[in-house]
Amino acid sequence: MLINKKSKFLSADSVFFFSACIILFLINQLYSVLQVSLIMKSTGSILLLSSVMTAMVIPRIFILPVSGLFTDKLGIFKTLIIGTGLLGLLLISLFLVNQDSLVNENIIFIFAVLFGGISAAILPALYSAIPVLMGGEHLQKANSVMQFINQGATLIGPLLAGFLVEKTSDKAYPIMVVSAVTAFFLFCGVGCRENRQEKDKAHESGASQQGAFKDLLEQPILILLLLFTAILNLCIIGPQQVGFPVIAMNCLSEGVDGYTRLLSVTGLGALISAVFIGNMKRRDSTQSIHLILWCALILGMIWSIFSYSSSRLVIMVSIFTAGLLLGIINVLFLTTIQQLTPAFLVGRVMSIQFLCSTGLQPVSYMITGVLLDKFNINNLYLISGGIISLLSILILVYSKKNRKWMRRVPSA
Repeated sequence: MLINKKSKFLSADSVFFFSACIILFLINQLYSVLQVSLIMKSTGSILLLSSVMTAMVIPRIFILPVSGLFTDKLGIFKTLIIGTGLLGLLLISLFLVNQDSLVNENIIFIFAVLFGGISAAILPALYSAIPVLMGGEHLQKANSVMQFINQGATLIGPLLAGFLVEKTSDKAYPIMVVSAVTAFFLFCGVGCRENRQEKDKAHESGASQQGAFKDLLEQPILILLLLFTAILNLCIIGPQQVGFPVIAMNCLSEGVDGYTRLLSVTGLGALISAVFIGNMKRRDSTQSIHLILWCALILGMIWSIFSYSSSRLVIMVSIFTAGLLLGIINVLFLTTIQQLTPAFLVGRVMSIQFLCSTGLQPVSYMITGVLLDKFNINNLYLISGGIISLLSILILVYSKKNRKWMRRVPSA
């Protein structure tokens, strides 16, 4: 061991890794802002902007399953090093294209698809690295840090990106390039250590075992959790992104412009809960699953009824509470999945998990649009929140009546 168990969470490896994660999450925010600026300055087309944003998300559906397999076969840190290297090359190319004034609609689409694809390829490896770096003792705390970084980047990233675009203009592109290269070397610093190489080799040798997916299918609780997170995200993402503007227009004095405040309040709740859950006592998998289900049940109830209020205070408190619960669910869910998954399958399971969350965004948007066409905004939240609550109750009742099934869940 390079470090003793007590100091493992504060090791040089973990500092390098989390620093690289911060950089990558901020690059994602900066790229999104630059893309909006580039499209609006060159074409002014809202239709093109929405099409490009969709083009960035669509590759996740196809890339995520492949990237998980790639992570298991090649190794976690090799995947991160190759992925950040490709990201740096892509950003250099974008800078050169922009400098030579070669930007057109096709170029914008190509870069959006490539950026979305590379991001999707890196994402499962980022979360697969946590159990390798931290071990079981610090999993919950490490996932809370990742949640904090992710939510922090979502809150601060657009403001930072807007400042950079305003103050530096085209120089924002080389800033992104330098950032990507920095992340590349940080991952190299982690991956090239002998201890990391040995763990990656063990990970790779496990990935070649026969019956790997059979091992996954023999854990029904793991499959159920993945299905649960898919349904949860379908009921949350669309109503949040598509429904919040309607809530703002109907209930906030600033009208539809208050949409960003609703998102910020939700994000703030998730940010606070990330700190809270990181300092909570570590739980075994069974306890974590029950806490996830109880939090989801309360979340579903809040989601069902908050839109019926016309009070700004009630709405803000409700979505803040929803953000708190989502933050707890996200951290505990990732920790539990990592605890349950065999080491040689962790990349593929992480890719499935993100396919069930970020990969389902377009589907959730489409379903939300259909429901809003058929029902009003209140019924949209009532249906989505009711589904979350009902599913949570069913799983809780089933787990109580079938304790042998829950005892198959290994402890951390």
